[in-house]
Amino acid sequence: MLIVFLLYKNPRSRLNRFCALAILPFAIWSTAFIFFNSAVSPDEAMIWLNIASIGWCSFPSFVLFFYMEFTGYDRVVRNPLMMILCIVPALFCIYWQLAGYTIAGIIKQPYGWSYIIKPTLPHAFFILYYIGFVATSIYLIYDYGRKAKTKRDKKAARLFFITPLLTVILSSLTDIIFPLFEITAVPPIGVVFILIWANGFVFAISNYKLMELTPAGAADEIIATMSDALILLDPDYKIAFANNAAYDLLGYSPDELQNKPFGLITAPTADEKIIGKLLAGFTDINSHEMYLKAKNGENIPVWISASVVKDKFGESTGIVINARDVREHKKIEQDLRESEEKYRNLVEHALIGIGIHQNNKIVYANEKFAAMLGYTRKDVTGRWIADVIHPEERSFILERAARRQSGSSEPDTYEIRFLRNDGSFFYALISNVLIEYNGNIATLFNIVDITDTKSRIELEQINKELESFSYTVSHDLRAPLRSIKGFSQALLEDCEDMLDTDGADYLRRICAAAKRMEELIDNLLELSRLGRAELCMSSVNLSEICCEIAAELKDLEPQRQVKIVIAKDITAYGDKNLLRVVMENLLQNAWKFTGKNPNAKIEFGVMHSEDGPIYFVRDNGIGFDMSYADKLFKPFQRLHTEAEFAGTGVGLATVYKIIQRHGGKIWAESHENKGTTFYFTLPL
Repeated sequence: MLIVFLLYKNPRSRLNRFCALAILPFAIWSTAFIFFNSAVSPDEAMIWLNIASIGWCSFPSFVLFFYMEFTGYDRVVRNPLMMILCIVPALFCIYWQLAGYTIAGIIKQPYGWSYIIKPTLPHAFFILYYIGFVATSIYLIYDYGRKAKTKRDKKAARLFFITPLLTVILSSLTDIIFPLFEITAVPPIGVVFILIWANGFVFAISNYKLMELTPAGAADEIIATMSDALILLDPDYKIAFANNAAYDLLGYSPDELQNKPFGLITAPTADEKIIGKLLAGFTDINSHEMYLKAKNGENIPVWISASVVKDKFGESTGIVINARDVREHKKIEQDLRESEEKYRNLVEHALIGIGIHQNNKIVYANEKFAAMLGYTRKDVTGRWIADVIHPEERSFILERAARRQSGSSEPDTYEIRFLRNDGSFFYALISNVLIEYNGNIATLFNIVDITDTKSRIELEQINKELESFSYTVSHDLRAPLRSIKGFSQALLEDCEDMLDTDGADYLRRICAAAKRMEELIDNLLELSRLGRAELCMSSVNLSEICCEIAAELKDLEPQRQVKIVIAKDITAYGDKNLLRVVMENLLQNAWKFTGKNPNAKIEFGVMHSEDGPIYFVRDNGIGFDMSYADKLFKPFQRLHTEAEFAGTGVGLATVYKIIQRHGGKIWAESHENKGTTFYFTLPL
């Protein structure tokens, strides 16, 4: 009946199901004992005693499952290995009982049958298992009650602590200790004492709405555990109630705030008009920023939402106030403002022309770009992009821009002729990237005048500035990103149980996206450093470097069987540290993309041509379609999805930049499902 009662209250709840499962062994035990006591023969009594053993041997495991679920260790219960470890002792005890290793014999008494226990190793194991599991359950509920924040939870925990403790003491006395000392005058009535425990369940469900889905119970939980401060003012504007979050935010104890005027916790800087309207109850307030004063004197910025509480006659009975701590939000906001100001200054005072065009119109231009065209910023903004492109190139450039914005693969950097305000033109190198601007797709471009040789020389200096700009942007993004990642992870760890499945999933996605963005920023910073680092040239033994890298790869995945062939004594002239980065990326690439080949092979060697040595790294991995080879060495371009092969798409861009800085070349040849070979040259 209690099992049916539990499942009727809330059949979808895991907690209710575990509770029903914990009661099931007692039902088996008590039912079998009815027939055990009324059995006609010893053989029949032993059969029913063995059936009862299924109940008494399994209940410690099932009770532990319930208490772990109830006290917040549900993730432990969900672990299949944990469930197996808890069930195995019960199965051993049932087996030993059926094999006759636990109960020494049965005796007929006036009240029915009883049994005698002899000290044996299986029986000692059962005692340890029984005490260990039940004691753990009782400790879990004790610890839960000690940490509980609501009176309801504390009372329920106290009930769940006292009733099993009494039950275990009394039932152990009659069912284990007396039979062990061959005291059979007192019947084994542990199943009767179980009713103490069962009544505790019924009382908790009925009086504390435990395991029962009710609006009142849900409201209590929400108020007690919500992260926002909740304050209720009475008609005299005194604090009638505050939740735990309010006490934590302001640093007061309940006694220090109860029945105190609201003015005690409002900062001198608070908006007096808003406070007046709030206290007068004239209007509801939604997300208004103000300051609350903590006990230590700190003025805490909060977003206030408040509404008047009215009785059924429409009379005001108080005001309910919700306050959200926005200190961290304001800090992030300030960091973003400072970063935005820094980036704006970088763009405005850049030595290159920077602009944005959207729907074929220029929507932003910095001073340098406007000056290149002979306009003011005001005059060039809003002008059709076609008006500043040379007529001979206008149609081609506009079609290319349209294809790029529609998602087609187009060159990012190329030469172009721009028209000045006076009708003359100049040659420029333009670089394009798609961005979101005012909610729609747009193109961010930067241009460099390459009309004369001097401008072409200056281009190298400008590229260095762009690398420095990229480094600054990536570096400054870290602080806001750490806040997003840290608070999302904290929310997931501390409040996952209060979220539904979708909410928890969204948080995990935020954490995963923040982690991936952090990896991308790290890779972008590394790529920027390569452009600024000085080369330290010397003779480098590439074969030795490859052998070291191969050993590291095998240590990371010792289970993989990969044949690695490295030609001996291959040397090159270059920066040893940067060339190691080249070989690490190429060999790691080969190792990764041969992961699905049981006969994986990786080879490093050199070929000789008229122009000098050509180094290569070859593998028999998954390969790629050569029609996409133009994307291979571009940052963040990937030819395989992240689900297939992990990575950020920066490794080969890094290799390309290092080889380029050495004055060499790099290219690749590949066939799908047959493998890939990367070739590169280095000056002698």
